[in-house]
Amino acid sequence: MASIQYKVSKKGAKTYYVIEPIGGTRKWLKAGTLKDAQKLKHHLESLGKSERIEKLGLTQTQVKIDDFFQKYVDHVKLHNSQGTIKRYLYILNAFLVFLKMFHPNIKYISQIKREHIESYQKQRLTSTELKTKADGNKLGNHTIKRLPFPQTVNFEVKVLRTAFIWAFEHELIPSIPTKKIKYLKVITKRQARMLSIEDCRRFLSAAKSLSKSDKRMGIYVKAFTFLLNTGLRAGELCNLTWNDLNLETGLLKIQAKEGWFPKTYAREFFLNEISLKILNSIKDRTNYVFKDHAGDRINNDALRRALIRTARAAGLDGFSRVHDLRHTFNSLMQMNGVDIATMGKILGHKDIETTMIYTHQTQGHLKKSINTLQIT
Repeated sequence: MASIQYKVSKKGAKTYYVIEPIGGTRKWLKAGTLKDAQKLKHHLESLGKSERIEKLGLTQTQVKIDDFFQKYVDHVKLHNSQGTIKRYLYILNAFLVFLKMFHPNIKYISQIKREHIESYQKQRLTSTELKTKADGNKLGNHTIKRLPFPQTVNFEVKVLRTAFIWAFEHELIPSIPTKKIKYLKVITKRQARMLSIEDCRRFLSAAKSLSKSDKRMGIYVKAFTFLLNTGLRAGELCNLTWNDLNLETGLLKIQAKEGWFPKTYAREFFLNEISLKILNSIKDRTNYVFKDHAGDRINNDALRRALIRTARAAGLDGFSRVHDLRHTFNSLMQMNGVDIATMGKILGHKDIETTMIYTHQTQGHLKKSINTLQIT
């Protein structure tokens, strides 16, 4: 923000100046009278940053894109959880990959314009090659690359916008390229499905039946039972190690480990008797808890394939997402009287609103609830 100051000559005359701070320097512009200084200040403030730089005869330091993102990541690491840092790193890397693939001539952050952000939106929605290169050796990849949903790309643009605002505030760029970007139209997600207690029993019974003819399904019977009794995310289950567990106290810890971080934050909670029974039935207690027939840890892809196979065998048409087992756990626990705040801590939600979004209740429970209080 420009300011007005004056200097007094030896004869006592005042000469007014407009002081413009920019690029770590203070440029003094001679105006004359106070009225002249006020006019000049108003004029400068009406200009865009790049126009002010040109008018003041200043040159802005050119910062390479890689160098800027490294500076910004250092800033992010000071104020966010490991899970958030990991997401930001992925998004920033995806944008760098995009620039190298589609705009290789851009070397400096000041060269990035609105049209480049709009191009990024389009390519993220359509380019499988960009998705593959951005993912790299990311753990838990789906074998078949599924392109991001519009809401995912919108979140990525929000992260980029935050980064560019930070650059603008630190006078690394003359303007914010994401300022007038329109978010993509969001495709409404399919509503999460919740299984009833009867559905859960059918589902697990079908998994057990499949395991009799296919020994490879044995570990998935245990994994599905564990998920329905803990509400873990698929990634949390696949990366669960014996070091995360205390079988004597029944305490489970979701914590970071090499190559993997929790989606939100580290947390711990106690397991129920069924979950402990599952763990005690597993003989191999080295490294990862849930390992396949070959001794390798199970992954998200295999877990989902086993779930779809089991759901079909159980006659649960359309049930195809591992994450819906987590929704089921949340809803059934709340219907059995567990409060939302406690569920939020068990599930690792940052706010109660998230816990409430994934709460579903059966018609029978709603009918029973309304009859709890009857005033005559």
